[in-house]
Amino acid sequence: MTVQTMGALTAVELKKLYRDPMNLIVMLLMPVGLALIFYLALSGVTNDYYPVPGMNHFEYLLPGVMGYSVIYMGMMVALGLVEYRQSGLLKRIEATPVSPVAYMGSQIVAYMLIAVVQALVVLLVARLLGFEPQGGIVGVLLACVFLALLGITAVGLGLITAAISKDSGAAGGLSVIFILPMMMFGSYLAVFSEMTRNIARFMPNFYVTDSLSVIFHTGGVSEPIIWQNLLILAGISLVIVVAGILIFKRTVFR
Repeated sequence: MTVQTMGALTAVELKKLYRDPMNLIVMLLMPVGLALIFYLALSGVTNDYYPVPGMNHFEYLLPGVMGYSVIYMGMMVALGLVEYRQSGLLKRIEATPVSPVAYMGSQIVAYMLIAVVQALVVLLVARLLGFEPQGGIVGVLLACVFLALLGITAVGLGLITAAISKDSGAAGGLSVIFILPMMMFGSYLAVFSEMTRNIARFMPNFYVTDSLSVIFHTGGVSEPIIWQNLLILAGISLVIVVAGILIFKRTVFR
């Protein structure tokens, strides 16, 4: 029954996209705008440390941009849940047969799916701009697994942020605290040395950027580093989402 309830709640959450055209527009424009900005700013920049000769900086950073579009969902989750709490929606949910686990599970699944779609939109825009991803359909499917796990991590961070934020302003500010370092280091924007690379390893999206770089730049879908990164990311995702569920449940569903 919990699985059926969670599925129904997930469908309701996803239906909000086409019921509210503004949400759908924002969901599509954010990754498109992100890809275009990076392309216009960096497509003419090259360097000698890229893994593939002739690659430009936009193509080098593309896997990180895809991961960043997923991490950004953490802020959307936090802002949405804080709004639900302030409007009294979460209190009304408590008065229904819907369990907190089913509700939070639906949030995780819905936003995970949205995050993966946003990242794939970034890849599609990059393809239209001339980027040729390697790895074929297997590479894309494997990338979706990484992006889904990162989406779960983002939702977990969003739950934690929503639980400790009094209002949407605080939720937005706290979200920036975890989004900014992941954007700078986990997306390779500020990774120029071994020291900064070691800092990046503390960011969940680093393992997505690292693996998608191997997949889309070299086509190496069976490289050991990919499976190693997948296990590490799965562990991080599990810890963060469980912590998010427990903290949110104890502070909001009391």
